[in-house]
Amino acid sequence: MKGIRVLVLDFDGTVADTMTYLTELAAGLLVARYGMDREEARRAYVDTTGLPFVQQMEILYPGDDRNAETVRLFESDKRESMGRFDLFPDVRSTVAALRGAGIKVCVSSGNFADLILDFMATRDLEVDLVMGFRPGFEKGRDHFEYAMQKFGADPDSTVFVGDSIKDGERAGEAGIGFIGKTGLVTREEFKARFRKIPVVSALEELQHILGLEWPSRPARQEDATNQAEGQLPSE
Repeated sequence: MKGIRVLVLDFDGTVADTMTYLTELAAGLLVARYGMDREEARRAYVDTTGLPFVQQMEILYPGDDRNAETVRLFESDKRESMGRFDLFPDVRSTVAALRGAGIKVCVSSGNFADLILDFMATRDLEVDLVMGFRPGFEKGRDHFEYAMQKFGADPDSTVFVGDSIKDGERAGEAGIGFIGKTGLVTREEFKARFRKIPVVSALEELQHILGLEWPSRPARQEDATNQAEGQLPSE
């Protein structure tokens, strides 16, 4: 994977250590509101994660009248709980090194962009672009194509790093590279679904996969401000 110009990071479970809590939150709602077995509920959430929760619920219970309230409860709890989460320990140093090597680092999430921007601002994490969910602009092809157009990259020079099977599927649908991060999914599960992808257990391992040597002092990037999704600049 040499020659990468744009690297897109999933948020939950890749940048932020949130997935243990969110899995239990979702499982609790599925048990309480739909009568699912606890372990079945955990597996149902994990198998569909990587999508916005509203879409996960429509996969699990299509057209169910309980879904809207379930999504409201989930999103409300997640927003209120965001302050208790933190970055994985190697995220800041890895992102700084990637940017110092000239790679544009983006964050793509099924969360709303303002939630991600607030979280990152309070944890001193700077990237080149933040993309969140809004109708018609979702994690996957929408986000990847926006990032490629913004930074003048193509699919061969763009890679997505995510912690779920759905993340890998969305990268494949868009024709870009994918690197799996273990945690929610094991190395064996990733390899069973995507035979040839690289798999890491920590983001710092990206150095070897991308064929980079981390600079001792990452160069300061001129374009260092967090940017939420929106219109492409006129220039």
